Amino acid sequence: MNIVFLLADQLRADAIGCYGNTLIRTPHIDRLAHEGILFEQAFCQHPQCAPSRSSFMTGRYPHISGCISNHVTMAENESTFADFFRSENYTTYAVGKTHLSETKNKSGFEHAQISGGQNSDALTPEVLGKDYKDWLKANGFWDQAVSAYADHGSDEYRNNFQALPTTLPAEAYIDCWAGDRAIEFIESHDQSRPFLLFAGFPNPHHPFDPPEPYASMYKPEDMPIPSTFGSDLTNKPPQQLRYKQKGRANIGSNYEHLSEDQLRQIIAYYYGSISLVDDQVGKILQALERTHCIDDTLIIFTSDHGELLGHHGLLLKSTDAYPILYDKSLQVPLIFHHPQQAKKNHRESTPVELLDLFPTMANMAGLEPPPELQGLDLSPVLKGQPYTGRNTIYAESGAVKMLRGNEWKLIYYPGQSYGELYNLQDDPDESHNLFASSAHLPIRNQLIQSLLDRLITMEAPLHGSSKKGPAYWRQSYQMPFTSD
Repeated sequence: MNIVFLLADQLRADAIGCYGNTLIRTPHIDRLAHEGILFEQAFCQHPQCAPSRSSFMTGRYPHISGCISNHVTMAENESTFADFFRSENYTTYAVGKTHLSETKNKSGFEHAQISGGQNSDALTPEVLGKDYKDWLKANGFWDQAVSAYADHGSDEYRNNFQALPTTLPAEAYIDCWAGDRAIEFIESHDQSRPFLLFAGFPNPHHPFDPPEPYASMYKPEDMPIPSTFGSDLTNKPPQQLRYKQKGRANIGSNYEHLSEDQLRQIIAYYYGSISLVDDQVGKILQALERTHCIDDTLIIFTSDHGELLGHHGLLLKSTDAYPILYDKSLQVPLIFHHPQQAKKNHRESTPVELLDLFPTMANMAGLEPPPELQGLDLSPVLKGQPYTGRNTIYAESGAVKMLRGNEWKLIYYPGQSYGELYNLQDDPDESHNLFASSAHLPIRNQLIQSLLDRLITMEAPLHGSSKKGPAYWRQSYQMPFTSD
């Protein structure tokens, strides 16, 4: 079985047609869902790029792999699913943005064409990956790229929260370049070996800068303002109000200055970038059909994390200084497509973590997953078999930890008297923080204990050899604890 792993960057689940968005145009992603299985409740384990990617690519939680923020890399002895499939005689190929670390970006990939991310703060395209830079220069687009990055220093770019269309033509834009490289691989690979293709699209991550015609695809006046846009943050942990007041250090104004008109334009560009990524998905599907690979290929579409996009008046995502774990930044699309799966056009409501991707890919390929993986195998869902799944979702942003069930959600700030507690059934927008409510102290304490139990049972060192079999450490962290 071939595997095509399609990853958008900073794409929240509710910004796709098949997830209920009636304004967005995503026909190709919607096709994957119509012909495949859509997970309605899929969550990343960290709302930043590198720790989320390191987590699902190793199958291990961020604080276990060592990558706890965009500025801390995973341990050198951690292995990714690319390493695993390459060891199983797969041709492994990466295009676009991987965003792991300098030493891990090509980890496990026999071949790679790396674009890097756009780096919204940069004033020069020199920050881009060498493969993409070389292509821009060889094809006469370098001067246009230099001009486009110079716009990052303009007042218009800074004062509009990095919402400014690029002057690069679409055919030279970073996601289109990644899509074209993926097609080249599909059309030229050695069909005597199965392949794993990882296509990392840098968008719709900020800056909000789609090229034409995508920049004009959506009218700002049609874009909805979140109901929480003007919400009061005084009952939230103080980091959130400080984030709203400070914004990002590289942006010329803070989020208290973000107007509804500016937000509508940002959303319009965000949607345009999503439709651009959707077109790349369509091109890849066509290439798989042309080469007669699609009947033997498992396709996965997801994102590394979401985007706040005006939720509670905020933009972007969590930072190291301002940990923010709202669902809008954690819930992502997750779609599996395979012609031989038992169910099609199926919507699965069981909560899942992106950590589950690695063991699911291995099992769908008929391979034994490595014992150190911490995710659950979702292949029974794809095969139409009974699946019990998990009751809670775990995520983190540095030291701040989250435990989320179907009804209650706890966000725990260690060493602090404050925190967050939400009843998701009554308050899906997470507006009413009940952490300090004396009436809700029993449920708060129960969730804190459940979080502690979860943290203990997820302990998973990469250990030496054991006379009692691989991953014997799991028995030391079993729950509930027994004395037998």
